[in-house]
Amino acid sequence: MSSNYQDFVVSTHPLYERYHDEWQHAIRSFYGSVEYREGKYLRAYQVDLNTPNETINTYDVNEDGSMVSKIRAKVSYGTTSNEVNRGQDTLGGSFYAEKLDNTPLYNYVKLIVAEYNSILFRNPPQRNLPDTEEVNRFIKDCDKEGNNLNEFMSLVDMFTTIFGVVHVGCYKDINSDIPKWKVHTPLDVTNWDYTYDIEGNLKLAKIVIKLEDIEDSAVYRVITPESFETVFVGDEDNDEYLPPIADERLEEMGPNTYRIVQENELGYIPINTIYQSTKVFNNVGTTTVFDVAQIQRSIYGDMSEIYSSLTYSAHPTLVVDSETDALNDGQIGAEPGGIVRVQGGLSAEPNYVYEFVSPSLDAVTTIKDLVDNKVEKLSQIALLRSEDLIKSAKSGEQIEVYDDKLAALIRRKATNLENAESKLWDIYFDWTNTEKPADFYISYNRQYNKKALEHELAEISTMMSVMTKYDELFAGTTPFVAETFPTREQAEQRATELGGTGSHSHTEDGVTVYMPFSSHKQYESTLEQQNPGVDYEENTGFKEDMRDKIRDRLEQLLNSTSSENGL
Repeated sequence: MSSNYQDFVVSTHPLYERYHDEWQHAIRSFYGSVEYREGKYLRAYQVDLNTPNETINTYDVNEDGSMVSKIRAKVSYGTTSNEVNRGQDTLGGSFYAEKLDNTPLYNYVKLIVAEYNSILFRNPPQRNLPDTEEVNRFIKDCDKEGNNLNEFMSLVDMFTTIFGVVHVGCYKDINSDIPKWKVHTPLDVTNWDYTYDIEGNLKLAKIVIKLEDIEDSAVYRVITPESFETVFVGDEDNDEYLPPIADERLEEMGPNTYRIVQENELGYIPINTIYQSTKVFNNVGTTTVFDVAQIQRSIYGDMSEIYSSLTYSAHPTLVVDSETDALNDGQIGAEPGGIVRVQGGLSAEPNYVYEFVSPSLDAVTTIKDLVDNKVEKLSQIALLRSEDLIKSAKSGEQIEVYDDKLAALIRRKATNLENAESKLWDIYFDWTNTEKPADFYISYNRQYNKKALEHELAEISTMMSVMTKYDELFAGTTPFVAETFPTREQAEQRATELGGTGSHSHTEDGVTVYMPFSSHKQYESTLEQQNPGVDYEENTGFKEDMRDKIRDRLEQLLNSTSSENGL
């Protein structure tokens, strides 16, 4: 294996390096819980690292159960699951580890992603697909992991919302006659290369997908228009590395590097890259979640400040002099009913120092107000209505603006998914050597709420009224279909037969056809001159096209409503 090839496989694209942390933060913000704590997104102050974490009291008792002594023991927290399993704690049982474990996360990212997704899939997408056994089997399990087509596309939508971009491949296993779709997040796609073809179109030339990355080895999938390659790379220090597969096609390409090569029958890379909205760079998109995740992280930090303030301030610190502490064997505590031994005084004045000291908690109120403000701004960025917005709105206009913006976002997401799924079906038909049906279509729900459905139905009703007026206005015309010929000479000959001259041309689907006369207007005038009293108008198919579009859209709306689904 050449060093350039191996470097391309195991190295990462500069844009991957640039956006890796952003993508990692976005997905951890969505998952929350353990994954979010593993990110350690809280600021570690010096006092947090130097302060021991929680302590608990344990007691020694004798045979009859009476307490003999009390012992304080630290509660230690590991920083990662591996460190916990290995008994390691790089934070040394500090208060920072305790703060990570006890600070609550308000997961707005998951809430917003779920909200967008639920609106889009409130009613199932409508599809007109071939009614074959293979297609029906594919619809029920399109990724060979048990997900039906709607579940799979719902997952695609969620990932595009989280990452701003997601890659979906359409592959066909050697022993299968039905392709499968597979999602690759931008964290999986580590390297890529785009080139321009002879017509100036940007084409994906090769792509690297990391399938597995464990402690001592990694597995990559390299796809080009010519081949599919599975590459196994072992740790350079492991002289005895062997790939975890037994296949006669396995070939050694270098030290600790092996690969299996399969021919790519399609001649192109069967991956569709889907962007949430605007493409920033190739394989890099943008999404509102990036901004929401940053605000969520800021709120998470504020909640840790509240936790620290309550921990350090709400419970007073016990201040005691060394002699009193020594008299009590260092066991002075704040438990109710505790007994403290002190030195006897020679006068009426106490001869000891024993008091509770605590800082002010005013900062907690300030932080709480700051959190409320951030939550409100977060809702505005995500185009979601908050309770405060509903209460403060003097009229329905302000709320309607939010609804219109969110409705536009949902329509854009629906259009993106329709186009993405259509392209994936193109690859499916290529794998199966079948033609895409002429009546093929996919329609996703574009309606934000029931009012949006009413609005679209009202628009369709208006269009039907316009069509009626169109019929009334052009009721006296006689439609005609312009004759077409493969050559200019034939068209000019026909014009001569009709008493005119000249020809004009049109290109349809890359094929140029010729028509009599220099324009359609002259064509119509000649026919009207030869037939006095008759007003000719070329039949462009406008009425038929509009009629078909309105009928199809009404059918889609009917099939996608909750009422129809409940029948």
